[in-house]
Amino acid sequence: MKIDIISKSTLKVTLTAADMNEYKLCYEELTGKGSGCRKALGRLLRDTNGPEGAAMAARLSEDRLFVEAFRRMDGGCMLYVSAISAQRKKSVLDESREAAPIMLELSSQRELGQLCRCLLREKEQGAEFSSRLFMSKGVFRLAVVPENICRGVILRLFGEFGAAVCSELFAAFTEEHFTILIGENAAETGAKVF
Repeated sequence: MKIDIISKSTLKVTLTAADMNEYKLCYEELTGKGSGCRKALGRLLRDTNGPEGAAMAARLSEDRLFVEAFRRMDGGCMLYVSAISAQRKKSVLDESREAAPIMLELSSQRELGQLCRCLLREKEQGAEFSSRLFMSKGVFRLAVVPENICRGVILRLFGEFGAAVCSELFAAFTEEHFTILIGENAAETGAKVF
């Protein structure tokens, strides 16, 4: 098991197939909304050696949780666990704006248009994000920065079109070496143009 600190209130927990067997966990249990998910997470986090896991485990009983679970090809699971309390909700949303943008590289204008239209549908469902479009040598890079807790939705959507990249280094390289085509509201404009 590996735990990475994403922000003050969010952890990324990577479980291997062996971890899943050791803790007698299944993907469905970790994605449930009931107390089973909370108990499983508490058990996992208490058993970690690091202070971040213990601190998050202590907050499990007092805060609401937002859990995103993703299956891994090796039989494991990747979890994003965020503790959201009423007084901290605004700061969690503000911190999510500082996260690295989710980027996807596309070479087809048709696919880019489809992706932009899908993003607009998600926006109608409540997702809030900003978007920019870059281009270099016939390759497009769409950058989306979630502004509310819709990161998982955008990652899953991007996964249908290719491999999403969430790296500040990748974003910085793109800004430096690619030409910006649409600086604001790229999803909205791209849905109409492409």
